[in-house]
Amino acid sequence: MTHATLRTRRDAVEAVTELFQQKVGAASMVALRELVAALQRPSPVGDTLARAVVSILDETPAARKLTGSGLGEVLSQTDADARLDTLTVDDENDEWAATELLGAGETAARLGIARASLDNWRRAHKILAFRKGVRNFVYPARQFARQGPLEGLDRVRQHFDADDTAWEWLVTPNRFTGGIEPIEWLRKGKVDDVAHAAEGALDYQ
Repeated sequence: MTHATLRTRRDAVEAVTELFQQKVGAASMVALRELVAALQRPSPVGDTLARAVVSILDETPAARKLTGSGLGEVLSQTDADARLDTLTVDDENDEWAATELLGAGETAARLGIARASLDNWRRAHKILAFRKGVRNFVYPARQFARQGPLEGLDRVRQHFDADDTAWEWLVTPNRFTGGIEPIEWLRKGKVDDVAHAAEGALDYQ
């Protein structure tokens, strides 16, 4: 065996060793533990050791090369909106707001109260209202029972910065209210439980 052959083989071993060290450095803890366990055996089983090495080599992703032709054409606002319309769909995550909403006049008539009472409840946050236009409001029908608001709505509202935020929380199943909508607990008279849950609601957002 010539000196040149020895040098070639030594270079090859060093190159393979360096590559393996790079792979080990990028390997996950699971793969490294598997390799260490195989090496710590008094007489490492060839198959086990081979699997550990292959696991490290296989899990390391190859370098990725960016491809593409750069920025596309600049679109006008109209064209951009049209293209977005073809690529997107309406988000229905706000279905909570699809609860029956009534105007002030209809709400007052259904409850059999004066419209002024409705306005007073809204200003005192005893009921929740969504603004419609500059001066008008609409009211979720579910927040009323008989001729007035559900008890405890004002205690819930004080923990939120807006009526719509409070309403979304009220109609979303909650683990602190047994996996059901908090508003249903209000209907059952569990006012203190709902108020306590609302108190910590923002801590988990």
